[in-house]
Amino acid sequence: MLKPACWCSLSENDLMLKLKSTYPIGIDIQNKHIYAAQFKKSRKGLVVGGLWHKELDCEVDNLDNANDILSPLLKEIARSNQFRGKKVIVHPPFQEIFTFPIRFRISEGDDVEELIVNESKKFMPFPIEEAVIDYPSISSVPLGGVHQYTVTVVASRKDHIEHYLYMLKKAGLSAEIFDFSVSALLRLHHVLFTPSENPIVLGNIGRNGSLLSIVTQEDILAQRMISWGIQPLVDKLRDNFEHLGEEHKAKMLLTNYGLRYEDSIKAKKKSKISEKAEMDSMHKVIYQLVAPHIEELIHECHQLMAYVRSETENPKFKAVYMYGLANMIGNLEGFMQNRLQLPTKLVNPIRENRFQNNMKNMDISDGADFTLALGLAMRKVTWP
Repeated sequence: MLKPACWCSLSENDLMLKLKSTYPIGIDIQNKHIYAAQFKKSRKGLVVGGLWHKELDCEVDNLDNANDILSPLLKEIARSNQFRGKKVIVHPPFQEIFTFPIRFRISEGDDVEELIVNESKKFMPFPIEEAVIDYPSISSVPLGGVHQYTVTVVASRKDHIEHYLYMLKKAGLSAEIFDFSVSALLRLHHVLFTPSENPIVLGNIGRNGSLLSIVTQEDILAQRMISWGIQPLVDKLRDNFEHLGEEHKAKMLLTNYGLRYEDSIKAKKKSKISEKAEMDSMHKVIYQLVAPHIEELIHECHQLMAYVRSETENPKFKAVYMYGLANMIGNLEGFMQNRLQLPTKLVNPIRENRFQNNMKNMDISDGADFTLALGLAMRKVTWP
């Protein structure tokens, strides 16, 4: 993960192991939204202690407007009685994070970190001296007496990270770590489901951008951000059904009908019960509007899987898990399972029984996506 502080020495690490740990506030900053979440322990286990979400007035697309937009909201988080403590783990806007894979061979006596830095220089969009880098996934495969390494590198501009640190400090918050989206998602997933030794497709569906990755229990085999989300679907439904008016009605239509027409046709063939022609026609129109957009997501999944097949010997994909706003698309689970020929599950973490969450007085506003914030909040930090 991207660490604002320097690496600890061995003696410091030994000391930290003795310190009490706690769950921080996880803050996920997106271009048009900001989310915060925190866990707490109870007699029944881990529970969601606080959730907070705000839609931004305008996009956080550069440092110049980040301070004006985010500073008052970060202060609001710091003052909120939903959260305990001031320690936070942050995921900055996606444009602040650069990720890429590198590959190299290592011989006896080679320094792995030095090789990673040297290889990273070839892909960095700015000088390595101006960067903060980390490598959350390193996999090694013996090849002809030497080791072939594949590394996922995460990088950000040092001055940009320092700017966010300044904003957080000014708001009264203490940033422990700047985390990587796939790492946060994987951390949450491993709590909800048994880690898989075989590759799984792990995604987080957003409004205008989504994260797709292929991971195993230990490694990130591939990951990418795609310019795909549910907002174009909502807009398309509003454009084609004039009576909908407000956006939330279009979202209800997407959830209640979405891709269900395909299954309704199969059900009617089995039961021989005919639906009213008008209703059947509406289901069909919604399906025709939604399906082409979903096929683009399927195509992206196929491309990522093809890449892993080209890099890994005979990978046996096990399943597909989609988080975030995936639940807002009716029958997306069945549609993806048919197209990808893999067991598929849509996951809404704040509704999972695993966390025993009490949702009273919590902000779970329509469509709010707390997935990454929860994954960030799950990484323990020392206390105080």
